[in-house]
Amino acid sequence: MYRIAVITPLNKEDYLANTILDGLISLQNEGNNLEFFISSLYPSRRIPIKKELILTRKEFIGFANQADIIFLIWGKDNTDFSLARKIGRWEKTVFIDGSEPGNNMRLDKEVQSRMLNLSYKGSGAIYREMLEKCALYFRREKPYINGIVPLPFGIDSAYTRYCGTNKGKDIDFACVFGQEEYPALRRKVRERLEQFCQKNQFTYFARRTNNTDEFYEVLSRTKVGISVSGGGFDTARFWEILGNQCLLLTDKIDIFRMEDGVLNYKRIFEFENINDFEIVLNKVASFLRNGYNQIELDKEFKDILSRHSSKARVLTVLNRAKEKNILKESLA
Repeated sequence: MYRIAVITPLNKEDYLANTILDGLISLQNEGNNLEFFISSLYPSRRIPIKKELILTRKEFIGFANQADIIFLIWGKDNTDFSLARKIGRWEKTVFIDGSEPGNNMRLDKEVQSRMLNLSYKGSGAIYREMLEKCALYFRREKPYINGIVPLPFGIDSAYTRYCGTNKGKDIDFACVFGQEEYPALRRKVRERLEQFCQKNQFTYFARRTNNTDEFYEVLSRTKVGISVSGGGFDTARFWEILGNQCLLLTDKIDIFRMEDGVLNYKRIFEFENINDFEIVLNKVASFLRNGYNQIELDKEFKDILSRHSSKARVLTVLNRAKEKNILKESLA
């Protein structure tokens, strides 16, 4: 059995923390031989955290001192570094960094250059102390240097809640963003899509929904979802679209390592800029009218769920920990 102590962000949820917790719960619900507890009340709107998983600080320290592995999960200004330092078992601690540069900083070449030499100290910076102390460092965003392992968001169980429950996909395109200020490409893409659909008689959904459930229900009825990265190279919208069995039209993917080829799927279409977007949009529209078959896409969808679910993200952490001899036994 794996005993996993999870140091959660204090008082605020984080998307990558959600993915990790959702994956742990999924593994446990499937009967896998693991036990985990979290360090504090975690106020997630989407992940159902049972009260018995939350320990007092004293109880958690006692559990962490006997645990097989400790997950220290980033949470912006809410990361509980002090608890990790108090426990002090760095040879068993893995850092899971879900930070991002924010605003338009991911597009700033100077910022990216300074990240590579570890001189950058702003939002989305690599935490040098954690890189030096922790047994492993997992990171949502590039750069993946000095042994850092790519770990972007994944497909949480909440994303697939309505997938497969609808009678058919009656919406051709969905383009919805939480905010359109950063980057400006988001607004331009939405406006260009609306013009294209009105001109070419495609159905589309391009307004903000009242809540996430409504949005996921819309995606479950959608053939093509559109994503543009925001403050980070990775974005939850990317995974929400894939999790609802949609084709994905996205700006150039810059997560994982290019040579790994883990996102080479027929359903993913990439564009470089707003002019390229319209070119690719025409290709996708032609595919919808001449080659789209939802049943034929099912096999690829199953592979995506297998490789990119929240459960798969947790297994990435555990398997890499086993390779590094942090964990001595297999999960099964």
